[in-house]
Amino acid sequence: MPRLTDKTAIRAILRSDPVWGVYALGDLAPRMFPKTQWFGPDLALVLNDFDTSILFAVGTGAVREALGHVRWPVHLQLRQDALEEVARHAIIESQCQMWRMGWNGPADHLRQGSSGQAAGPHMAGGRTVRLGPADVPALLKLYADGEATGESPDFFYPSMVTDGVFFGVYEGDALVAAAGTHLYAPEEHAVAIGNIYTMRDRRGRGLGGAVTSAVLDAVKDTGTVGLNVRANNHAALRLYESLGFVRHCQFYEGLATLGK
Repeated sequence: MPRLTDKTAIRAILRSDPVWGVYALGDLAPRMFPKTQWFGPDLALVLNDFDTSILFAVGTGAVREALGHVRWPVHLQLRQDALEEVARHAIIESQCQMWRMGWNGPADHLRQGSSGQAAGPHMAGGRTVRLGPADVPALLKLYADGEATGESPDFFYPSMVTDGVFFGVYEGDALVAAAGTHLYAPEEHAVAIGNIYTMRDRRGRGLGGAVTSAVLDAVKDTGTVGLNVRANNHAALRLYESLGFVRHCQFYEGLATLGK
């Protein structure tokens, strides 16, 4: 099966469904493209980054070929048909049902213009501020708050702060809520929102909505905006829908091994 190297051809396939393809569109950016391998006849992507491999697919025709180029174990972001194809050639050790959501545009409070200063009526103290590399230790401390319950973001790297868009709320010296991007690729008109977390004892005050709104306000003119959320996380689904996201498609995140 053919190896694809023409960005224009790859982009055309991804742009046929830009919400499903939003992460892969980000991987066409110059800093990411050298880490990728693309396969036809439809489309499968192997991304080697952060000491791991990630497999994404549009359709099933290139999945088997792509599996020959991953580092095992491979992390999966696949719809049902491609997941079943992987299961024919590898052992799927874990899987989690997810929703890919796409942003349909600003909710009413974003249309009014938050300029990074969003604050809900029940938000206690502080205001949303743009975060930078100096805030990484505070972010790591915030995310550690969710480790005991398995709620902390599971795909955060400090480089994402430098390369992306992050906002947070401080109360004194403590960062109590934050939201940001998994990828920010304005050159490909693609943004993926993520790394959203509110300290457990600060919830119910509008902080999650405030920081996410601030990120959306900053990226609203970039292009396609998507995010991933667990299908059983009903509170998060309601929050994102209130901000203008809609459920686009279900898929699975998982881990596959070659077996013995």
